[in-house]
Amino acid sequence: MLQRIQTVYMFLAAVLSIVCLCLQIGTFSAAGVPVLREFNLWMTDPLGDHHYSTWPLFAVLVLSSAIGLCNIFLFQNRKMQARICLFNMLLVLGWYILFAVFSQTLGNVADMIDLTFRPEIAAALPCVSTILYLMARHAILADEKLVRAADRIR
Repeated sequence: MLQRIQTVYMFLAAVLSIVCLCLQIGTFSAAGVPVLREFNLWMTDPLGDHHYSTWPLFAVLVLSSAIGLCNIFLFQNRKMQARICLFNMLLVLGWYILFAVFSQTLGNVADMIDLTFRPEIAAALPCVSTILYLMARHAILADEKLVRAADRIR
């Protein structure tokens, strides 16, 4: 049944991940002047050239979004739905690990001595989607518990 609350949670989590794919997630600056803008798929230098060194961030978030959207339609198998929600939470955790690694290593590679990194607000959207996946998983498990209780009564 697609009208359950966990469907709304999973849909919102997938939408937030897709929105994060489209927005800037960080800025590298030297002496307060922005030098590189980091997106999920590329980095843009001041000349406007794109460097596709951050493509793994894009791949992990696309995979999480696609699995999250497909998970909505697995409503007949609640145990699998709960496992996939947990898997998506782990994927988003992996995205944050990759984000931290790229923020540290790309800042050191840029041949600038005083390069600082500032994350943008869009980098928090996957965290919100993780909370939504957690809420969906909780609702799925509550549904499963309710169905088992109804089966015992019969």
